[in-house]
Amino acid sequence: MIELDLSGLAGVLEDSPIGVSISRRRDGVIVFANHTFTELIGVPRQSLLGTKARDYYVDDDQRAVVIKHLRRHGSVDHAEVQFRRADGTPFWSLLTIRENTYGGEPVNLAWIYDITERKTSEERLQLAAKVVETANEGIMITGADGTIEAVNTAFTRITGYSPDEAVGKKPSILKSGRHDQDFYRDMWRSLLDNGQWQGEVWNRRQTGEVFIEWLSIATVRDATGNVSHILGVFSDITARKEDEEKVWRQANFDALTGLPNRSLFLDRLGQAVKAARRDRTRFALMFIDLDGFKAINDSFGHAVGDLLLQATATRLLLAVRSSDTVARLSGDEFIVILHDIEGRDEVALVASKMVNRLAETFDLDGHQANVQASIGIAMFPDDADDAAMLIRLADRAMYTVKGAGKNNFAFHQIPERLVYPLDT
Repeated sequence: MIELDLSGLAGVLEDSPIGVSISRRRDGVIVFANHTFTELIGVPRQSLLGTKARDYYVDDDQRAVVIKHLRRHGSVDHAEVQFRRADGTPFWSLLTIRENTYGGEPVNLAWIYDITERKTSEERLQLAAKVVETANEGIMITGADGTIEAVNTAFTRITGYSPDEAVGKKPSILKSGRHDQDFYRDMWRSLLDNGQWQGEVWNRRQTGEVFIEWLSIATVRDATGNVSHILGVFSDITARKEDEEKVWRQANFDALTGLPNRSLFLDRLGQAVKAARRDRTRFALMFIDLDGFKAINDSFGHAVGDLLLQATATRLLLAVRSSDTVARLSGDEFIVILHDIEGRDEVALVASKMVNRLAETFDLDGHQANVQASIGIAMFPDDADDAAMLIRLADRAMYTVKGAGKNNFAFHQIPERLVYPLDT
């Protein structure tokens, strides 16, 4: 028995905040355990004494490693070991063992310190790190000064920059030049005021290719409330935006000529009316119909007819400013919005240019073709102050030209100058 020595030792060890046990080396039986040890194991002292230390290990392999190390070195220092409580729940402990002798009996003096909370935190950190590393989104962590401190694999996959190439640099290595200083100023103001910002950003890969990302940024603050880090998470949405653009173009542009279709034209006409009312400006609406198109289509086939429509679109675009709108309504009908014009004479010059250019011979895949254009014009706000009426009046003026011999243009409601003479 180990009575005298243990009774003297018990007073020293009983109130220790660290769990302490003493077990006989020859059979592993526990002969002493302080209050902290019994609390950790969850077994009353009298029930604990006489049991064996090995009974409380969760993992036999861990126990084997501890015993092997103890036999070889006579001690164990700060081994991380899982023990099992009386109710079966495991907990992590930091285990230290020293070989000693009390009352002539070889014993093992063991200290255990509960590190479950620390291990749980470590596991959470490891899990978080795993999530970050395997995430499909690019993740970038910077210091408060904006210097990149860490990036994940997806960051490298999306941007082309390896961790070695990115860490220590500023996020400006990704700048595409598409955004002005006001954009970034507003971004940082929102980030500092609200702690977060999100939106679409045009950035540049290491290869120089520009891409679109959906970026979410958030600040991380320390215990004093100061910003310690900035976390950026982004997805490459280039393909999605390209698909959206494709769908939008299909819905708003003529597939053959690439010009705005009726839907987009009506939207732009509505915007033109609003802008002209707001700014007290004028614009002209030109309704254009090709004369002789059907004959070419019938003679040379639809493929040549399509080439003619494409060439017509090109000639009309060359006759106007980039700020104006040229649209294809259907078949051989086109319509044009001339924005912010001074008067009829300015419009007449453009219309005359169109008539003359469209009357020039077209070379269509080896076929020579000639058409003429009849153009009707209505002015906003002179002739009408709403979009629907403007279209009707321009259409009516176009039919006036057809009735007067075609290959010309006419303004609405000016009988004495209904049809303009063209220089020949």
